[in-house]
Amino acid sequence: MGSATALVELGDRYWALGLPAAAKSALVRALAQTDDPEPALRLADLALAQGDAASARSFATEAAKRAPGPATKILLGRAQLAAGELAAARMSFGAALDAPKATAWDRARAHLELSRAAAAQGDPSGAAAQAGAAFEAAITAASQAVSAASLTLLEEIAAALISHGRQADAMASLETARDSLGRRMCAAALLAARHAAGDATVGEAELDAALATIEEEGGATSGITLRRLERRTRKPSTAEREALLGELDALIHASAGEDLPAIDRARMWFLYGALCADDLATRDRAEEAYRKGLAFQPGHTAAACRLALLVLDRGDQAGALAEIERALRIDASHGMAWRNAARMLDAQSPSLGVIVGRLLDAANPGAGSAAGSVAPRLVTATAEVVRHDVIAGVYAHGHRVKNLLGIIGARTRSARKLAAEGDVHDRLKDLEADVTALYEEWAQYLRSMQAPTPTVERVPLPPLLHEVVLAAQARIQHVPIAVDTAAALPDVHGDRMLLREALLNIVSNAAEACASLTSAPPSGGAARAGEAGTCGSGGEVAVRVRAVAAPGASTAPLVEIVVADTGPGIARAHLGRLFVPGFTTKETGSGVGLAIAERVVSAHHGRITLESEEGRGTTITITLPTDKSSLASLPMWASERGAP
Repeated sequence: MGSATALVELGDRYWALGLPAAAKSALVRALAQTDDPEPALRLADLALAQGDAASARSFATEAAKRAPGPATKILLGRAQLAAGELAAARMSFGAALDAPKATAWDRARAHLELSRAAAAQGDPSGAAAQAGAAFEAAITAASQAVSAASLTLLEEIAAALISHGRQADAMASLETARDSLGRRMCAAALLAARHAAGDATVGEAELDAALATIEEEGGATSGITLRRLERRTRKPSTAEREALLGELDALIHASAGEDLPAIDRARMWFLYGALCADDLATRDRAEEAYRKGLAFQPGHTAAACRLALLVLDRGDQAGALAEIERALRIDASHGMAWRNAARMLDAQSPSLGVIVGRLLDAANPGAGSAAGSVAPRLVTATAEVVRHDVIAGVYAHGHRVKNLLGIIGARTRSARKLAAEGDVHDRLKDLEADVTALYEEWAQYLRSMQAPTPTVERVPLPPLLHEVVLAAQARIQHVPIAVDTAAALPDVHGDRMLLREALLNIVSNAAEACASLTSAPPSGGAARAGEAGTCGSGGEVAVRVRAVAAPGASTAPLVEIVVADTGPGIARAHLGRLFVPGFTTKETGSGVGLAIAERVVSAHHGRITLESEEGRGTTITITLPTDKSSLASLPMWASERGAP
């Protein structure tokens, strides 16, 4: 493996596997061992794909010294264009056009790059003219030979033509061209560009037919196969998805030794990732595929955003934040990147300022330090305003639904009383029961949206907790619920009935979670049982209450109520939504219990936090003040809501 040729081959293999750092290392070693231009050419291409304009320009300059010619002049021009050196880039592309050894594909590429340079300089007419010239050259070149790289170039030229409004000229050029495989490829590329641009006159069937004709006429390259697979993956069934994954996997391995453009290798991996993301069983493969695709095309913002969502869905908030930062660094104007960023913001989180600062720095370096202290307040206020507005709207319309359910229930009851005993009477009775249950559930859901106003009184917690546990135990009798109250516990100030409802919802949820277990949890559950009791066949619940010191100078203690269970735990992806009204992880749950509990605790100027781990259980901690003078100094506790 010591020879330069072997090192170049090794670099190509690393690059095909999506390992750019290893590929660069091998190619740099090859560059030092030979005067051949190949290592420099590949290093320049790799740097361009990675968005490293400075390195690309350096390696392209070296390649142009070692092998002066149109191809290296175009490569140098592309690097200069990426670095913002527009005048130098145009000179390099012009020199490539004038080179006596320039091929038709060289001229097509040079014209396309001149079109991009003109667009960068604010010359739309010049950009359009150069795009038209590129298509004319591509028609000539395609009639001679088409490779995977030239197929990608064709698509780029067609997209440039459409964006500059030169579709009619392109169609006229195709009409006068010879009927050949190359002409059909140009026509297919133009069709695909029109379809991508939203041209309603171009249908899926027309595109599929164009690609099928090319394959039949001998154009079945990896590039064409990839494009046909892309078209087949619009809305596949489960069986079709498995078949497509198999074909795509075979294509990835078969094309490993081909001179396939980095952008096509990225397309393969992105397509593979999209297919795997549709099935929970293959989500991990989707993440890996997107990462490999981004190694070939790091500037693909949409792929970076999809990867961020996958990471966020499995509950890895730190990893998701890193991917969102990557997307914002690529394109700070991308809407999906900012929507993903918004998903990271929890107005109740003590780390909100840090997260906002990192996001701002990713989009605009330095902005985080300038706005990091102010932006979290704006985010918090915006979240509260939006939440209030949405809840107010749903609450207003929800009352109309509740009233309608009440009318339906009353009329069903009247009809049942009028009906004679028999099948109709029984069906009306069942309908009445269903409507009544739905009415009560909906009424409870609406109550979860109201911010309760407590009737303040002194509430001794030990008798209240014993009452709550007895009520929960009566509901789920086979799950042990233990209570541990500290001695000399101070009373809290609040509304006894609201606190009872909130605590009963939490304790009952914990017992129901334990009741869903049919066997002991995996090892590790015993350590958690030190808090919640030894796990039996259905798990156990432990309720503990104690006084804790208040922050600051307040002498009045706080009361901490901990409800811990050894149930199945909650998936990380669901933790951030557990306090949202209507969200539930149970098949028959209403999704209002925790929402009501949070609003009751907030109305008492307290804090509620949740920790959970799948297979080990869930712990909810409520902290309440015992003296109104200490309410204003309550901090946002270190344990984030919804954080593991």
